[in-house]
Amino acid sequence: MSKLEYNKPEAIKASKEFLKKVIKLQEEYGVSFNSDTGDVYLTYKSSEEDRHWDTIEIGWKGDGSPIKVTEKLKDKEFYKQQALSKLSDEELSALGLK
Repeated sequence: MSKLEYNKPEAIKASKEFLKKVIKLQEEYGVSFNSDTGDVYLTYKSSEEDRHWDTIEIGWKGDGSPIKVTEKLKDKEFYKQQALSKLSDEELSALGLK
């Protein structure tokens, strides 16, 4: 029996398991998910405070690979890497990071 409410990491894990089953169903029935706009996501009931519903992004690489979870867990490391990617080589060097 599956859980009915998730925090984001649990929802990402459940989404990956869900898509494994979806891929098998696509193969069995010869049909597949597609999107022209790129907006493809799964919705789940959130167990997190102040959030009733949330989403997990899903999609494709565009190389013929199967549908997968594309949602990135946005933790401290994610935000750190995002901030660092905005710095120039000179700024990274000045901070002793390059």
